[in-house]
Amino acid sequence: METTHQYDIQTEVKKQPPSRGIPSKESIWLDDLKKLRESWKYHQNVRLELDQILQLIFPQKYQAKYYEIALNFMKKLLEKIEMHGDDLGQFIKENNYSKATFYNVILPRLRKVGMVSVKREQFAPQHSKQKYYRKIVRPSTEFSIFLNHLAREYESIIETAKARAGNA
Repeated sequence: METTHQYDIQTEVKKQPPSRGIPSKESIWLDDLKKLRESWKYHQNVRLELDQILQLIFPQKYQAKYYEIALNFMKKLLEKIEMHGDDLGQFIKENNYSKATFYNVILPRLRKVGMVSVKREQFAPQHSKQKYYRKIVRPSTEFSIFLNHLAREYESIIETAKARAGNA
């Protein structure tokens, strides 16, 4: 005689807490596009400013302090084009920002979305055998390259759909 055993999956799977949505450190914030266009006075021939673009990464409405730090940092970086560890330390000290917030939130997020590139330069002081790795931060165009590609692909999808609809 054959017996079948039903396997209860729910007893094996640990219950996860309900989703609270996408974590802010893994998302880009886009409000209602009509509102953005109106507030930015958006037009194809009108240039957006850095503060408007950073609103997508650190929305001032929700992350005011992060936005402030990121904006000041990006302005300084674009002025200097390259910042080393000493420059970063001086920037943090001059503006009385939290070192932990800058290194654990702001810099990783800007790097993750492609607005900055972070390289490490290895060196060992002559009087010590310990190796140190200095950070070198530069502005990056990865952010704009990705968004341009995304926009072109979406436009291509729309044009393809229109062409197919015309041929049907």
